Amino acid sequence: MTVEYLGVVVSSMWLTVAILAGGFARTRNRSAWAWFLLTLLCGPIAAFLLVVWPPVARAPRAQPSHSPAE
Repeated sequence: MTVEYLGVVVSSMWLTVAILAGGFARTRNRSAWAWFLLTLLCGPIAAFLLVVWPPVARAPRAQPSHSPAE
């Protein structure tokens, strides 16, 4: 590979990692767009943090009370 294509290859890999991090963030109950942008700016370090940190717990959904109808 020549030096001329190195920038294109690195940029493509950087963008691919950012897209994958955004998709993975969604599976861990985190904002996909925020993690995509964070990984785009900070690179693989942000993707590593996403993998290492525990997933966000989902807020429990409110259950409707089953009170007798009047």
